[in-house]
Amino acid sequence: MFHRYIVVCIFAALISSYSSAQISIPDRLSLGDAIRATLESNPEMDRFPIRREILSGERETADLSPAFTLNSELENAFGSGELSGISGSDFTLAISNVIEMGDKREARVETVNRRIDILDAEQRVTELDLIAETTFRFIDVAVAQQRLNVQTEATELALQTRNLLEPLVDAGQAPQLEIVRADAAIRRAQIAQRSSEADLESAKIRLSTMWGNQAPEFDAVDTNFFETGTAGSLNSLLLRLETNPNIAIYADEARFQEARIREARSRQNADFQWSAGLRHNRALNDTGLVFSISMPLNMEERSAGTLRSARSSLQEVSVRRESGLNTMRGELYALHEQLTQAISEAQVLQDEVLPLLTDLIGQTQQAYQVGLYSYVELISTQQEYLDAEFALINSLSKVHTLRAEIERLSGESLGSSTQGER
Repeated sequence: MFHRYIVVCIFAALISSYSSAQISIPDRLSLGDAIRATLESNPEMDRFPIRREILSGERETADLSPAFTLNSELENAFGSGELSGISGSDFTLAISNVIEMGDKREARVETVNRRIDILDAEQRVTELDLIAETTFRFIDVAVAQQRLNVQTEATELALQTRNLLEPLVDAGQAPQLEIVRADAAIRRAQIAQRSSEADLESAKIRLSTMWGNQAPEFDAVDTNFFETGTAGSLNSLLLRLETNPNIAIYADEARFQEARIREARSRQNADFQWSAGLRHNRALNDTGLVFSISMPLNMEERSAGTLRSARSSLQEVSVRRESGLNTMRGELYALHEQLTQAISEAQVLQDEVLPLLTDLIGQTQQAYQVGLYSYVELISTQQEYLDAEFALINSLSKVHTLRAEIERLSGESLGSSTQGER
């Protein structure tokens, strides 16, 4: 399944620690090869280890208890009269600390942990987006390959027509003008073929840039391009929406807001600050103990705004989640309907139209040789055949693109034939 395959690719990428080292790319590239290369080497992934290290440092700081403070104080010194020197001074040396109430330290750590969970969820979203974009670009290469194949076939047909015409012109059964038209058709086909070759090279470059290579190292992509597959069960796809990382991240955001609420509540508990030490009176030459304790008042009022903000943010997460789910359901309904139609169209072209036109080309060539059809009718039949082949490629391109988009939304494989051997 596509969802399981995503997990495997992500696991492989994590093992490799997103190394930017040169990766091995086979000559015939499968979709699995392309996805693994992207997850291992795409620069977009480099920010997550850095952000995770930042949050790890923040968690260490949040886990610290309040530090002890050493206090010293000199009183009744350097004044006037009897207090002009230090003979009548009081010197105090004390140590102080804050006793946190309401499990504040645990609440701080929990908040940072939930931020780390959100970062992990954001990474899964980014990975899914990279997988989807790699799949779309992989499809573009597969489509460009097939268009080049058809354009090469068009050039071969033009050459065959030229060879078919030559003996007829020599025998006086066809005008010399048709040779000129055939030569022009050959040149046009060759120009179109070179254009298709350039399009294929451009598509390969766009794909290879997903893993940071500007020069493609593969010769071709390995696909089962002409397999249409099925549209799958819509109900099954809808059930899978909630596992999509774009929706699952809302659960992590909700847990983060809940942690903020707990932290805000913990701040409503006043902390105690205590101090203990020694005080020496120089005039009496006596030393005594000093001890103090203090606590702030009205802490509930001071934390009320933060608590209200966190509660509202939690409600907003729920609203955004439902809105996101509703949007994705609508997209899935539309995509599934489009995929069903695209599959039907491709199957008709592949199973009915093209076989008829293939037979028609042979019959038209035979009829032309015996003078029953004109050159224009021969070329028209060939063009109808080529147009049908291009129409099939366009339909299959739509099938594979729609299927990839549905898999991106649902995380469930529909058996995409662009995947090749994984």
